[in-house]
Amino acid sequence: MEVSKQSGQALLVVVLVMVVTLTVGLSLTSRSIVSIRTSSEEADSQKALAAAEAGIERGIEVNNNATISEPFENNAKYNAEIKKVEGTVFLAHGGNTIVQDDGIDVWLVNHKADGTPDYSTPWPGKDLEIYWGEVSLTDCANAAIEVAVILGPVASVALEREAFDPCNARADGEKKNHFSNVPSGTHIIKGKTFKYRKKLKKIDSGLVVRVVPIYADTPIAVEGNVVLPTQGFAIDSIGTSGGANREVKRSISFFRTYDYLPTPYFMYGLFAPFN
Repeated sequence: MEVSKQSGQALLVVVLVMVVTLTVGLSLTSRSIVSIRTSSEEADSQKALAAAEAGIERGIEVNNNATISEPFENNAKYNAEIKKVEGTVFLAHGGNTIVQDDGIDVWLVNHKADGTPDYSTPWPGKDLEIYWGEVSLTDCANAAIEVAVILGPVASVALEREAFDPCNARADGEKKNHFSNVPSGTHIIKGKTFKYRKKLKKIDSGLVVRVVPIYADTPIAVEGNVVLPTQGFAIDSIGTSGGANREVKRSISFFRTYDYLPTPYFMYGLFAPFN
């Protein structure tokens, strides 16, 4: 009986050792599988990102509405959609925030195939409205805007300027910039909400409008009473990599504008508050 009892204890020890060994082995195997899968996903993510970037590069060369796709030897590919930004209403610079004192050009003329403006046919519209401002910010935390309009024809170019500020303290307070005040509101353009809207003076034979945020950054939208020319191209590229059961996607959006007019054309040095 004593021998049998010792044999049973030895068997129990062997079983426990096997269980511990198996548990450790399974744990190490699981960690190895997870590590390999993570490394593979990171590699696929980098491939997908590179493919998306390639789609942006290809899309920059396209000057029309189009959808392009290209596979690569590393099992990655991209699908890119290129859309003209045009119409009676659009988000300036693809809806991205415009940096303070930087500004954007709103083109009122078409561009030639080589990307240069065609000033021979000024804009036939009259009314142009500018939207800006973040609804979550106070009036004095939001931007004021300066608007410079270049009018044609080219033989007798003229420049008109306006400036608008939602903050009374800046317009009529100690700073007294004398910008025209604008009331706040809620204006939804292309799914984006703006706090301010201002209709510009009647535009006759317009060539280009420069809108510059002052005091703060802000998104900007533009609306005309007739169709405005193409302002640029919105490019959305999605890169994919990996198998059907474990496909990794990365996306990149890019807005390609036409070249801006040099700042001296708008004579910023001549714009100053008056008494």
